Amino acid sequence: MPAPDRRLLVTADLPGFPAVLPAGLSPDRWTGGDRASLMLAAAGSDALLVTANEEVDGALLRAAGSALRVVGTYSTGTDHIDLSACERAGVRVVTAEGALASAVAEHTLGLLLSCARRIVEADRFVRSGAPWRWEADAFLGTQLSGRRLGVVGLGAIGSEVASRARAFGMEVHALHHRPGAPPGVTPHEALDGLMRVSDFLTIHVPLTPRTERMIDKSMLAELPAGAILVNTSRGRIVDQSALIEMLESGHLGGAALDVFEDEPLVPAALRDSPRTVLTPHIGSATTEARKSMTTAVLGRIGQALSLAVQRKPNP
Repeated sequence: MPAPDRRLLVTADLPGFPAVLPAGLSPDRWTGGDRASLMLAAAGSDALLVTANEEVDGALLRAAGSALRVVGTYSTGTDHIDLSACERAGVRVVTAEGALASAVAEHTLGLLLSCARRIVEADRFVRSGAPWRWEADAFLGTQLSGRRLGVVGLGAIGSEVASRARAFGMEVHALHHRPGAPPGVTPHEALDGLMRVSDFLTIHVPLTPRTERMIDKSMLAELPAGAILVNTSRGRIVDQSALIEMLESGHLGGAALDVFEDEPLVPAALRDSPRTVLTPHIGSATTEARKSMTTAVLGRIGQALSLAVQRKPNP
């Protein structure tokens, strides 16, 4: 007699779903609501597929029950998941790692270009209907060629950014250099040393207790005057208040941000500043990347459930 399908609770509409659903999984969709409704919906699930919007903690694991074997997250970051609680419960955590690096790298370079060349500011000016004519000193920005880019975190995304930056003629420096990193990248052992040589700084490390607010006021002060900061990782890696202070003082030439300290709240000081380019956490928002993420995380959920079955002790 064939084994019954295992219940998968999905918390969002995902591109490509359910076409890539592994065999043996029976999906249910949580349509949203408060925390209590999520806990109720999770009851009896063998697997959960969540987004970064949902916190996975011990309470949710207990609500799901003893059948739960795997939590998949539609992201590469796991800062919304209590990994220790999952380990204690024997629940494996899988991510969409590897499926979104190109998309996020492209968005990073797009933000960098938009801020350096004042593209958003110029776009708003044209749309305002104000009269204008070509002038030699209008909307002067900074070109990338010949400038130094500091990459904090040379993992999959950071490496993709480094390769693209070199194609723009940038001199690339990086923290956390590793084997297999793109050629021509100058390694740095200390963050302050990297900051001092970075005309542009881009952040690509996960949010952990060690990295939270690692880019604080003292580190921002080490950047050359007029430097531009780009963040497509997690908002709390940067001390947002210090960032605002450095923008207002003129020490920083700009900031291009896809992530924020307390999403979706964005301080007026960032929203109103002509020195910022802001997007709503859309670094991986391409059709191709999102479909790849769906395929990757569902495949890993299926593999994890298969392993759980194989390891299940005989009664």
